[in-house]
Amino acid sequence: MAKVDLARRAEIGREKRARTRAQIVEAGATLLGGRTHEALTVDAVVEAAGVAKGTFYYHFKSIGDLAAAVGAGLSQSFDELLSPARLERRDPIERLSFAFMKFLERASADTDWARLVIQSSQSPIEFGIGVRGNLKADIEEAIAQGRVSVRDVELAADIAIGIWLEVTRGIIARGPRPETTSQALDATLRALGLGQR
Repeated sequence: MAKVDLARRAEIGREKRARTRAQIVEAGATLLGGRTHEALTVDAVVEAAGVAKGTFYYHFKSIGDLAAAVGAGLSQSFDELLSPARLERRDPIERLSFAFMKFLERASADTDWARLVIQSSQSPIEFGIGVRGNLKADIEEAIAQGRVSVRDVELAADIAIGIWLEVTRGIIARGPRPETTSQALDATLRALGLGQR
């Protein structure tokens, strides 16, 4: 009788589960582009992903969890794309401003992406953990330098993300305008007590 490599069998199982989960997330992202996560059904997701309903529930507790996974994937991939250029900037305000501008520019250029980000931000799991972490690190550094009047890092991050999300909603509803990005950044910097750029 042939010897079974249990470690390899376990590895194959993990790889298959990861592929299946990615397949469900991709189907969810496609479907969320055209509707709210409240209007999305598990049946629609499993049909689009080509998996059984039990498979969905193996990976996610709810559509809200799926929306959070979609959002985490979006923010992580965008954060990874921005990181090299963002980290070239030594000044925390410049890093914060760069990321804020790039996010709004992306939302203006790709409203489907913007819609997915908005949908996923409404899930109960914290939106954009990596993005928020980078934002908080920049704010903490600016606070340490005495450049921010909002001294609560969480509140400052809430302000910046809140403005970004609302401006993104406006871009989706009214369309992009050339002055929106710079005006939104100026408003965010003032709200944080940083003044004009």
